[in-house]
Amino acid sequence: MRDAFLGKATPTQTQIYERLKSLVESDIALCPLSPHIFSELMKQGNREQRLNSARVMDELSHQICFISPTDIAGQELISFIRLCQEKANGRPLFKPEKYVWTKVSLMMGDSTPSPPGIHNGQMNSIRAEFIDHLSRFTLVQILETINGDPPAPDFKSLIDRLNQGKDNNQQWSSFHEVFMHEVAGCLDIMKDDIESVWVFLYEADPGCAPTPDEVRQSQCAKHLSNLVYRAFDQKKIGKELPFIRVNSGLHAFLRYNKTQRYKENDLFDFSHAAWALPYCNGFFTEGPLQDWTCSKLLKLDELYGTKVLSKEEDVLEHLNQDLANV
Repeated sequence: MRDAFLGKATPTQTQIYERLKSLVESDIALCPLSPHIFSELMKQGNREQRLNSARVMDELSHQICFISPTDIAGQELISFIRLCQEKANGRPLFKPEKYVWTKVSLMMGDSTPSPPGIHNGQMNSIRAEFIDHLSRFTLVQILETINGDPPAPDFKSLIDRLNQGKDNNQQWSSFHEVFMHEVAGCLDIMKDDIESVWVFLYEADPGCAPTPDEVRQSQCAKHLSNLVYRAFDQKKIGKELPFIRVNSGLHAFLRYNKTQRYKENDLFDFSHAAWALPYCNGFFTEGPLQDWTCSKLLKLDELYGTKVLSKEEDVLEHLNQDLANV
């Protein structure tokens, strides 16, 4: 899209860019950003390339961005609990997907000033003004504040450990068994997030709100993890908890194919899928990731009703035909 923006792309790529631009300008479509897209942007060769890419991203996203990966798992867990409560009480169900969005300047989480000596009412007004100020920043403006080329992240040691772990743990009898190993690992990583969720849920009633230490001692986070694990094991989880579902599914798919090796970009690609599949109508990605997400083992495109495409001609056809009457 950057090459099309600069007039250097193929005819098909240029048509995709022009169509996306038209759909965005007509308020029909949006191409949201994510923290991992930002990370990949920062890996591009030089400052001018990054700025030109950022100009296209600003144009097609309107600076709309997914919340940080450290926040999205907890937010989905809160939404899952509230969804269960709504069903149990027979109340109309809310839509949890509206809670995963922010502006690009806040993609790594909200960071607001908290000076001492100011009462809560005034402090809340200050925080609101501060967040409103940050939300006006474009991606280009953010990049212009960064001096020099950022250090290139090195994931080689992590990829080596993942491949070594894959080679050392191939004693399984089914894909579901591998998938459940990944679910267990994901829940273990989320332990602190699950404890924070309990504290957050009780904050509405200050009279009985537990402290983080009380939550840890009560082991309620462990109980919730066990319930979620059993629900996945018994195949009672549908579209809920997509961060766990998509990441665990893709890691399990790669592990299940014994000759497949982890590559550095796989971790970014899995994260793109974990955001795009449950919250976007279309996911345009690379061929292998399309094959994996749409495979008979995962069927993530069917589960979330998302169009997953990799060939440029198919993307253009989808944009021209499927969205023609929107």
